[in-house]
Amino acid sequence: MGSNVSSVHDVPSSMETKNGLIVEIESRRQWRSLFDSMKVSNKLLVIDFTAAWCGPCKAMEPRVKEISSRYPEAVFAKVDVDRLMDVAGTYRANTLPAFVFVKRGEEIDRVVGAKPDELVYKIEKHRV
Repeated sequence: MGSNVSSVHDVPSSMETKNGLIVEIESRRQWRSLFDSMKVSNKLLVIDFTAAWCGPCKAMEPRVKEISSRYPEAVFAKVDVDRLMDVAGTYRANTLPAFVFVKRGEEIDRVVGAKPDELVYKIEKHRV
């Protein structure tokens, strides 16, 4: 299954919240590692597609941190569309912010736009 030893580049950068965790994806390799581990898990993966230049994304950031702390059973991954264009393309993240919900490697739902109430609703719907 591989070694438990990681190089500095493999270690996910993350923002700790009260109870939740948002993993900041910084490389294709890190994305692939997270995605592969989630394919064999029943956990909900919430991919937050964002960009440094996106005003609505910046406005949603504190809400996403707060929401992730309420749902520690879900995994939140933040993907910068300019850094990982291929991942954004795979999920057709053309309008930002875009939140894509994935379970066992398959997209099951999405929220497009700064819609915190809809984001919470869909996490509630898919978390179990």
